[in-house]
Parts: sequence; structure tokens; C-alpha cells
Amino acid sequence: MEASPLFRPGFPRAALLAAACVVFLSSCASVKVSVKDGHATREALRSAEILREMAGAPPAVLATFADGTRKLIQNARQRELFSPEDAAACYMKAAIDSHRQIASGREPRGSAAENALIDLHNHSLARFVELWMKDPRRGKAALQRFECEGEAFEITLAADSTYKTGYFDRVVSALSIQEKDIERAVREGWGAPLVGIREQRPDRAEELKNFPRRGMHTPVTLTVDSVKTVRESDGPITLATLSIRNPMLEQSITIGSRTFPVSGDFSAPIAVVLNKQSEVLTGLKGFFDANQRAENAGIFLMEPYDPDRIPVLLIHGLISVPMIWRDIVPQMMADPEISKRYQLMVFGYPSGLPIIESADLLRDHLAALRAKYDPDGNDPLSRNMVVAGHSMGGILTHTLVVEMGDHLWRQFNKQSSLDELPIDAEKREQLRKLLFYQPDPAVRRAFYYSAPHRGAHLAEKGFAGTLSKLAKLPSSMMQESSILLDPAVSTDVTPVLLRKGVYTSAQSLIPGAPMVAALDAAPYRRGVIYHSVMGDRGKGDTPNSSDGVVDYWSARQEGAASELIVPTDHGSYKHPRAIEELKRVLREHAGIR
Repeated sequence: MEASPLFRPGFPRAALLAAACVVFLSSCASVKVSVKDGHATREALRSAEILREMAGAPPAVLATFADGTRKLIQNARQRELFSPEDAAACYMKAAIDSHRQIASGREPRGSAAENALIDLHNHSLARFVELWMKDPRRGKAALQRFECEGEAFEITLAADSTYKTGYFDRVVSALSIQEKDIERAVREGWGAPLVGIREQRPDRAEELKNFPRRGMHTPVTLTVDSVKTVRESDGPITLATLSIRNPMLEQSITIGSRTFPVSGDFSAPIAVVLNKQSEVLTGLKGFFDANQRAENAGIFLMEPYDPDRIPVLLIHGLISVPMIWRDIVPQMMADPEISKRYQLMVFGYPSGLPIIESADLLRDHLAALRAKYDPDGNDPLSRNMVVAGHSMGGILTHTLVVEMGDHLWRQFNKQSSLDELPIDAEKREQLRKLLFYQPDPAVRRAFYYSAPHRGAHLAEKGFAGTLSKLAKLPSSMMQESSILLDPAVSTDVTPVLLRKGVYTSAQSLIPGAPMVAALDAAPYRRGVIYHSVMGDRGKGDTPNSSDGVVDYWSARQEGAASELIVPTDHGSYKHPRAIEELKRVLREHAGIR
């Protein structure tokens, strides 16, 4: 395995010291996940005990569960140790029995008995999944037969189940997951919330190209939909139909005469995929050694692509990574009105690149995504997108929605047109692609978090500026930058870009640098709606405010449809009011009243 660029021999001491300071100050910014095997067992037994000991519990409840709960309580550990197949069967029986009882409608709506039955159903079903994943019979037949306490039953997946048998390589019970440094976003209801995992494999390289290296991790929910008993020659058998649901699209289920929300855990998939990753270290690695990050750059999905839902693309900023969105994404997924209308995506890129190159990379990846999923241009992906960016990600968002014309070119050369330059055709086309581009017609709404539209002085003289002098840019990008800084091309470029031969994202965020100056001059594409969120560190001193990195005068955009000041530092996107503002804007965009 290649050594981290932070710790390879010869790495500058200043970089190590700076990185160590950031890691020390942000030591809590590492996602950690533990899976408590057997947690579902304990919760199922707790629910069973509640039912067994409930004062005045309906006799039908106790009669239904007398034998099953006694066996679960007395023999759960021994069964699981010595006969996991039988244990799985008994947990499925407990889930089926609780389904029967709920479907009968005997318990009052919202009663303690009904809630305990739902908990018993969900945790028993979750524990069945945990044990069934280890069973060698799994996946060998569509119909599976089990026996517990003298009752034979068969389970099958519903024909209209969202996900089919074998689609996920494995699942993890969300009820057994405990995570650190990520906010829980769940929906209580009917069913066992799971993390469905479809792993990266050579034969899936194209299919899963737009998913993380650890594969697709998405929220799913297993439900028992129907139960019936039939007579066969060898005696009665119980038939249970199950579904693997997408809780973002399937938000309710009817059991008997009652309708329940479909349960879901929307933070668990992100927690599992980010386990043991540090936001700070990953961001620094991508900033210092962009070669590797450039190879892995891309737009990444959270779930299978949906041609009907509106894409929301989230873009991180300087010395950052997509995992900054780990709390926002589940919050949006958990909102019923938003999740059924929107699909969330993130753009990951080497944040050390000059903004001009990052913007070009973003356009390339958007084009590739559309060529793959929407070649005919009929989906919202090509016609109706929302893009949100934090800090430098807000600048990249801004590049998608302006009529750039020759505004960017004139930052480098006010004397000549591109076609007049005495350079070869290949260089001319490279420059044309970098500097002359059209706004993205699909992006109808932009959302900025603490975006330095007119630059930030901290990029020049602060921590980011110091680190930028140590960044290692990809050779291909350096070639493009060298074209921009060629005296034959650039007659008016600011001297700061030539300082010590360094030109990275930090230099391109300095007030007056080419991209921020061009964006300040270029008009928005007609019809684009944009919104701003900024921090004032709780001082309440706007318009003289700053979030400590970006001043209000730089973040403000004339003509914004809304502007929200929150009492935070540069991490404005994390504030609850900022998250609610994004929800409000998405509802407005979708016409939800």
C-alpha cells in the first residue's frame, strides 16, 4: 500500500506540523461505527417481556406469544451459539406472529401493546437478517422453508419488491449500528431498517463507476407484507411474503386495516461507508497530493440512479471532502416530501487544483454522468438540477450558472482575442475549453454556503495559503496551468499567480484573482435562482461580519432570492437553520406548499 503523502520520506516538516495541528484541533471529525451483534436480540426480548408482563394485556396477545417468547427468552443465546439456522427461523416466527397480531386489529391504535408488537416485529426481523446472512442456504432458492416450535412456514420475496433477491451482496441491520460523529436521521415505523450493500467488483466496474470505492451503501427496509396459512398434504403451512423496500420512495405500508410509516435509517449507510475515515486527514491528502485524487474524482450517487427525481449535487470546498455532507444527506433523505422528489449526489475532486481546472473537471464529470444515465437528455439530470456548494464549492457552483463569455479570458489577456495568439492549435483549444464555456442549462437553482465570490484574504496569508505552497498538483493540470501563465498568452495576469511558481486553489481564491474577478463581472444565466447562507460567528455585525474565513462583502450576491445569516464560523452548512433553509428551498423548487 502506498504511504500517505503526509508521512512519506522527505515530506516537508512545515506540512507535517500544519497537518498535525489541524488533526489535533479536529480530532473528533472521524466517523466511527460499531455493529453490536445481538443488539436486535436484546431489543426483541425486551419487547417480548413488555408484552408478557403488561398489566391488563389482551389475552390474545399473551396467547399468541406465550410459547414463542418463552423460547426466545430462555433459549436465545444457546440457539444462536449452537443452531443459528433454527434461531433465524424462530426470529422469523416472532416477526410473523407480531404481524398477525397487528393485522388482527385487536390492539388499540397507538397503545403500548401495539408499539411493543411493532418493536418485536422490527427487531426480530432484523435479527433474522443478521443470522440469515450467515446461512449457507441463503440465495440458493427464491422460496425458503423454515420450522420453529412445530410450525412450518415458507417465506418468499414479493414480485413487486423494489429490490430483488441477490441484488445486495450483504446487508447490515441498522438497528445494530452505533455511530460516532454523525447525526442519526431515522423514521420510526414498520419494518427492519437495513443498509443494503452492493460491492464493487470487476464485472460491475461500469455499473458502479459513480459509487464510492466501498460500493453502493443505501438505506433499505425489510417488511413482512402478508401472512396466510394453507393446508397441504403434510399439514398446515404458513406463507409469508416479504419486500425489500426503498424507504425514500415507499413511505407507508398497510397491515390489515392500519397504515404505518415504513421505517428507515438514513444515516446508517453513510456511517458504514465512512467508517474509520477522518474528514481532516482525507481532505489534507486530497489537497497535498492531487494526482491520486484526480484519478478518483467524480460525481458519486447515494442510491441507484432514478430518471424521475431531481438531482441535488453537493460540492465541498478547499481542503475538504464529500464527507462534510454526512449530516445533510440523511436529513434530506429522511424528509418524506423531499426524498420522493430528489436524489442526492456529491462531487469529489482534488481541492488543491486551481479553480479554473476544478471547474473544467466538474463540467467533464457532469457530461460523463449524462452520457451514461441520460444520453437522450430527457431526465431532470439534463433539464432540472439544484447545485449547492460550500466555500470554494460555492465558487464551482457559481461557474455553472453564469454567462462567462470572455470575462475569464480578459483576466489573462485584455489586448488580444484567443484566435489572434501565435500559439499552436492544440494549445488554443485547451484554452478555449478552460476559459470559454456556456452555463449549464440543467442547473436552475444554486445554493451557496459561505462562498467567497470575491475572494478571501485568508487564502493568501493564512493557513490555506501556507499549505498551498506545499501542494503537489497533477502533471496534466500543471501543463494546463503553464499554458495560462505563458507570457505569450497572459499579458495581464496578476503577479501573485506567478509567486514562486505556485498556482493552486488558494491563489485562485485571492481577491482579484482571475476566476473570482470574472465571476463578479459575469451575469447570471437568465432564469437561474440562487440563495446564500453565511456565518457571522454569532456577533450579529452584518454587513461588517465575517465567518472567520469569508467576509460578508465577498459572500453576498446581489439578486439572491434569499439570504440567511447564521451564528457560526465557516462551517455554516452544519447549522440546523441552514439545513432547514435548504429543505425550504428544495420544497419551493419542487412546488411543495
